[in-house]
Amino acid sequence: MTISFSGLASGLDTDSWVSALVSVKQLGVTSLQNQLTAIQQTQTTLSNLKTSFTNFQTALQSLTDSMYNSKSDIFASNLATSSNEDVFTATVTSDAIRDTYNITVKQLATNTTAESVEAASEVADRNTRLSDLGIQAGSFTVYVDGVKTTINIDENDTIANLESRLSSAGATLNIDEDTGILTISATDPQDELRIGTNTDTSNFVSLLGLELNEDGTYKSASSVYKVNGSTLLTDANAGFTSQITEGTFTIGNATFTIDSNTTLDNIISQINNDPDSGVFASWDAANGKLVLKSSVEGSSYINIEAGTSNFTDVMGLTVTERDSSNNITSTKLITAAQDLGDNAIVNINGTDITSTSNTVTSDISRITGLTLNLKSVNTAETGSTTLTIEQDTTKLTEALTEIVDSYNTLMAEIDKVTGIDGDLHGETTLESIYSTLRNTMNSSVNSDNAYTLLSQIGISTEAASSSMASDTVSLTIDEDKLKEALATNSDAVKELLIGSNGIFKQLKTTVDNTLYSGGYFTTKESSLKTEVSNMQSKITKKQESVDTYKSRLEAQFANMETIISQLNANYSSLLG
Repeated sequence: MTISFSGLASGLDTDSWVSALVSVKQLGVTSLQNQLTAIQQTQTTLSNLKTSFTNFQTALQSLTDSMYNSKSDIFASNLATSSNEDVFTATVTSDAIRDTYNITVKQLATNTTAESVEAASEVADRNTRLSDLGIQAGSFTVYVDGVKTTINIDENDTIANLESRLSSAGATLNIDEDTGILTISATDPQDELRIGTNTDTSNFVSLLGLELNEDGTYKSASSVYKVNGSTLLTDANAGFTSQITEGTFTIGNATFTIDSNTTLDNIISQINNDPDSGVFASWDAANGKLVLKSSVEGSSYINIEAGTSNFTDVMGLTVTERDSSNNITSTKLITAAQDLGDNAIVNINGTDITSTSNTVTSDISRITGLTLNLKSVNTAETGSTTLTIEQDTTKLTEALTEIVDSYNTLMAEIDKVTGIDGDLHGETTLESIYSTLRNTMNSSVNSDNAYTLLSQIGISTEAASSSMASDTVSLTIDEDKLKEALATNSDAVKELLIGSNGIFKQLKTTVDNTLYSGGYFTTKESSLKTEVSNMQSKITKKQESVDTYKSRLEAQFANMETIISQLNANYSSLLG
């Protein structure tokens, strides 16, 4: 860094003189920089305005697409309304015929259920471990004539162990070998027995559903079976009526495999997690049975096939004969183990139809584009239910609202930026576009159509006005009038908006032309980009000129100081 001290010889503040002279020249650079900032601000304004045009174009697109693609035709959108949605709801496509139907749901479709006729599990006995019954380790309380005894249960205890502990407390436990019903009574019939308190830590009482009977005894709510979710299926002591073998079996279209590590919970989880099984499986612990419920409604059997495992035979769902090599020689489904579901019965305008599902599609109802979702049957009190299929005006109203809102935003922005203080003031092309948009909105479509003005369908500056003012800019929508026009003549509304000479079609053309590659924005953006580049070049050259001027002044003053210094030195030598 160079440090200079001005006027050492002359005593003059030459640095200040240089700064003052240069600052005058620098004003030209500052002026150019301000012009550059103004151009860049215009670029930002133009970009924001372009976004408003794009938003308006997108809004128009939601309607004008209806001219080219029937699937996106908002005018074709239908709405299905049920007079009683507790009975059924409905959905429709644009293909549905708009009409009213009297519908009575006579019967709902139900699911088929399969479960073994007899229990697949043996009932518990004195040697059955309590943990195998799902009873948790802990304690429960017994009162005999008011005397409290806490009965502890360990994880390896059997029913016999529990019987012994209850005997010590003055109570007798008995389990019926045939029914599996567990009973606890006071050893002395004269004594009062009470079981359970809120401090119990074992689930013994709640799991077995022990209830006090009139005779003073406690009985399990149902039979107690050996099998539970953690039971290993192929274990010789699993507790099934027959030992289950390793191998495969099929439910629905899914095949499952049992090995030495498969538990009851494992196989149930596999069945429920495979959609190809077509069922939901569960273990009915109260009755010792496997239960399968079809995932779809209708009067059809659940497909169950024995494989290399005898699982479905032991569950009482199939009967299979095998040879000495375990090859199947014959097999059949036990139909008595399946409670077939019902088909749905629906009456539409006096004609009964049958459906295997509570979702009644158009191929069943014979009403194009209609899907009924049945929920309950009609009763004498509710009578029949009315289904009304009509034009869905919601999406159309939303689209028109978006168009009007984006139009109002756009026109207000053009007004602002082309105003006397606006960044785009004097842009005749933009002003011409503004006039075209406004005039199009105000125009009358010359045709034999029932509607020729937007005001006739509720889009105007004045609700329900017969015509629109020539200076209309900001618009509003009268939704009631729009709905009335759609209900009266939807096709005429469509023709007015997006027909061959439709107002919104004309607007879309104007906006597209403005935004396309050779349109106003492309041209103006290119022009501004060139202005920025030229201005930056001017600023660079101007700054270089100022810097050169400053260097020249500094050199001149430096030379002056050198000369003065030399003169001073010569004068001093003369005096000497």
